[in-house]
Amino acid sequence: MTRDLLTPVDPAVPRLADAVGFEPSADGASWLVSVDGVPVSRASDAVAAALRAMDGVATLDDLRRRFAPDQTPEAFGALVERFRRAGLLRGAERRTAGRLTYRPPLTVQFATLRAPVLFARLHRVLRPVLRRALLWPLAVLVLAGVVALVAQAPMVAEALTSPLPLNELLLIAVVLVCATVAHEAAHGVTLTHGGARPRRAGFMLLYLGPAFFVDVTDAWRLPSRAARVAVALAGPAVHAVLAGAAALAALAVTDADLRRTLLVLACACATVVAVNLVPFVRFDGYIALMSALDEPNLRARTMADAAEGLRRLLFGGERSTRALDRWWSVPFGILSVVVPTVIVWLAIERAIRALAGTGPVGAFLVLALQAVVVIAVGAGVARWVARCWRLGRGRLRFLTLIGALLAASVALAALVPVDDVRTMGFATTDDGVTLVVPAGATGEGAVAIAGGRSVDLSSSGILADAHLVAGRTRAASLREATVPLTAFSPVALDEVVVDALVVGRVDVPAGTTLPSAGRAGVHLGTRSLLEAVWATHVAVPASLLVASLLPPSPDSKEDR
Repeated sequence: MTRDLLTPVDPAVPRLADAVGFEPSADGASWLVSVDGVPVSRASDAVAAALRAMDGVATLDDLRRRFAPDQTPEAFGALVERFRRAGLLRGAERRTAGRLTYRPPLTVQFATLRAPVLFARLHRVLRPVLRRALLWPLAVLVLAGVVALVAQAPMVAEALTSPLPLNELLLIAVVLVCATVAHEAAHGVTLTHGGARPRRAGFMLLYLGPAFFVDVTDAWRLPSRAARVAVALAGPAVHAVLAGAAALAALAVTDADLRRTLLVLACACATVVAVNLVPFVRFDGYIALMSALDEPNLRARTMADAAEGLRRLLFGGERSTRALDRWWSVPFGILSVVVPTVIVWLAIERAIRALAGTGPVGAFLVLALQAVVVIAVGAGVARWVARCWRLGRGRLRFLTLIGALLAASVALAALVPVDDVRTMGFATTDDGVTLVVPAGATGEGAVAIAGGRSVDLSSSGILADAHLVAGRTRAASLREATVPLTAFSPVALDEVVVDALVVGRVDVPAGTTLPSAGRAGVHLGTRSLLEAVWATHVAVPASLLVASLLPPSPDSKEDR
């Protein structure tokens, strides 16, 4: 190691990191600050000059007097701390994104670094059709598709709430994968068409789901905000056009199965567009908003403001300069934390339901997904708590408030009652309607249901469930059976049955017509929120996984 690298970093004498560079923005009104050639921020002439002057010799006070004499030492120190968090200063350097990159809280990227060459070639092929005149016909197509979906609303509802045959599901999945590739390619081609270049592209796991990505950070080099917004919205435009085309095609076809496939595809693409435009997650809508406002690192800065606001509210301490000087910074930062949390929670809930009938493998996946979320979120919370410990007013206040918040959270979860609804499957036979759970279920899942309980029977849809009828349970002895796959899954496979355990029967009104299988929600009364979450997310999948690892009891079948 060189002597320079061994020298301790003094926060009071900042030094610019070696990988930081400066270049004038396209409009000449500011400077682009880059790390290893990747733009990370915009800076005014004064801020750029202050950064260049950070040579490891000039102190913070010297720099403040030279470049920001009107600011207080605290405000200037907060500005320098922002530089440090952005990785611009020695000792706080960040590793440049490469082939494998983790981005908090829940994103892992696998990339190729040949993206500039690949998109340059693709741009040469598509350049003849990249004309503004094409935008109007495509916009008309999207609007016509919206009208077509509204006109077919009853058929849309039936398609989304019914099991989908495997061949149709596979076809939709293949089309969606191709559309996602085209979505990301549109980002890269639009960026290349504007004169910049995408650095990386590849596959990633984003909030527990697989996706593709293209790194369009170089969009900050484009000359106008409109050009940067166009890069961000080019991807959703692909899904919007596909949704409109599928909805219009569904109006024209006469085959019922093909119409159902097209309607589900149109709704899936429309959902992708809607989710992508949410500005509180690092999706395309956020990139478009950030570009339109010309505010780099918008989410990180607003979340920092929200965290600082909450810290001061709870634990006191000195007021810090805002990372984003806008009135909506704190509420935007709060939503930037809450919305991704809700998305992840809904994804986990849906995964639990989808994997309920897949045995020990599904139980393992449910537990593993939740463990990843707890570790990722817990790390961020731990960093915030540590900062509150350092900057708060008094250790006693800190410990008292933390203890009170933990106790109140546990007490609230233990006291708030929620409906105890046990989700299982139902199957229709010549003898009536039976309640079933996956074979191998243990603990609460393998207990016979008492008579007289209210139960709601619904379809098992690919995107939603439709209520069919309400009934009452009738006690029955536990027994093994085989049932259609749709009792536990929204995928319909003719002639395919799965092993199950009958735990009760259902009395429904005379003359009720039901499908061969579907979902059942049995109302068992109420229990605390804590008990419900523990049972659904931990106890049930853990017991199923443990039971699969233990040798079977010799008399287990006789007991049944």
